[in-house]
Amino acid sequence: MDKLRRKIVAAMELPKDITLDLPVLVLTGDEEALVRNHKGLLEYGADFVRLKTSIGAVKIFGTDLMLKEITTESVFVAGKIDKVTWEG
Repeated sequence: MDKLRRKIVAAMELPKDITLDLPVLVLTGDEEALVRNHKGLLEYGADFVRLKTSIGAVKIFGTDLMLKEITTESVFVAGKIDKVTWEG
């Protein structure tokens, strides 16, 4: 079913993040990260932020990280970002 749904989305040129509920990660240099379509905050500290997504967890590593904004749809992280990893 998932493969069929992906083919339909591709054929109709629909936005994947909305129709397939995929996370979107936008980095602005090494200073900001915006994660859209998250499913919740799993862990948070000054050196990492871990978020649940539909395809696993995303972990943002850095120093002096702060949650500048968190809503049901997006999380905005600011600080010195060193690395981003996907789990799952």
